[in-house]
Amino acid sequence: MAMDELREYLLKILDKNISETSEGVVLTIRVEEDPRENYLTIENDEVVFKTREAGNNSRCNSSLVGYLSTSLKIPSSRIDIVHGSRGGYVKRVLIMNTKREELERKLLRILRLV
Repeated sequence: MAMDELREYLLKILDKNISETSEGVVLTIRVEEDPRENYLTIENDEVVFKTREAGNNSRCNSSLVGYLSTSLKIPSSRIDIVHGSRGGYVKRVLIMNTKREELERKLLRILRLV
């Protein structure tokens, strides 16, 4: 797959998992355990956050917000889990004062594809 085709494929998946609101952009993320490290990837047309903190929802949420803040260079005060904060493995994360295109560009840089 050529780089342009890969980029278009990833943008299509991101488009399914991102919605805009008056407050910013909402990203839908599925959370799964990975005992080795924290990272963001794509699986089955979903954005997936792999974390070492699975099993404890509050630590998992904290890990997700911290990872997004550091990786996307966005203050954690602008990141809020608006759905799935008290349980469940699918989270809807509001990133305030951000445009869709800006978030897509940043996500393309940090997604792990292997």
